[in-house]
Amino acid sequence: MFSFLDIVNHYLGYFNINTTVKSRIYTLLGLLGDGYLFYVAIRFFQNGYFSRGALFLIVAVGLLYFAIGNLFYYFTKRQFKFDISPWLSRKLHIAPKPQPEVAEMQRVRAVNMPANGLFDEQHVLPAKLTVSDTDKRNLNTLVTQLMQMGLLKPDYEGRSDRKITEMLRHNGGKPVYAIGLGVMLPYFEMHHEGSQYVIYGGINQAEVVRLGSVHQVGLQSISAADQLAVDFYLASVTVVGGPFKLKGRSEIIEHPAEYDVAVRVAYKKTE
Repeated sequence: MFSFLDIVNHYLGYFNINTTVKSRIYTLLGLLGDGYLFYVAIRFFQNGYFSRGALFLIVAVGLLYFAIGNLFYYFTKRQFKFDISPWLSRKLHIAPKPQPEVAEMQRVRAVNMPANGLFDEQHVLPAKLTVSDTDKRNLNTLVTQLMQMGLLKPDYEGRSDRKITEMLRHNGGKPVYAIGLGVMLPYFEMHHEGSQYVIYGGINQAEVVRLGSVHQVGLQSISAADQLAVDFYLASVTVVGGPFKLKGRSEIIEHPAEYDVAVRVAYKKTE
């Protein structure tokens, strides 16, 4: 029996099969092998070898537990109620390994250079905007353009509800957004207009729209910060927010929400 399973496992390696499909095949083969262990245990009991039968039975029950967990994991979108893997991960301090597609997205996002260049992170602060109704409409139009160009995809980065459930469990129940951590605008700029620092953004320099005016940098209002001997530079403008998912009583629920922009401003002491 085990020789047969080993042969099947060996020949599967010759085929370029999707990881999920291959895992489903292994799960079914594991159930087949586990059934054989139950058969061996029963035969030992029938022949009076109770200690050996009990040993095989314990192993078979343990393997059956993990096989059932795999059935939930690979064949359904439901979470196995008695899954102890999160508890083992916490006890053994095992960090979940990122999926290949997620790791690739993180790599691409890491090399996504801001349009305005790089600044020393020690001299970059988050900024808050005052946004008018016109600014909101401009942002919504810009988001639609980004979607049409394929630069912004509200698809939860291809994650299934099962993967989103795992993320919610590991991040303390924080919302998982359809656009992930956000999408940096292809082009953005900041103009000092009178007493205001106005933020503009768009697909390119020829198609910029107003997105709001800065009213706070770090913990200070822009009027107080403007009195300091520093110059301000726009470091990044990122589209954030939008639809997100949270865990409901029995399933994952998507909640609608408006898109917003996260602005970061760099400062430099005036010579």
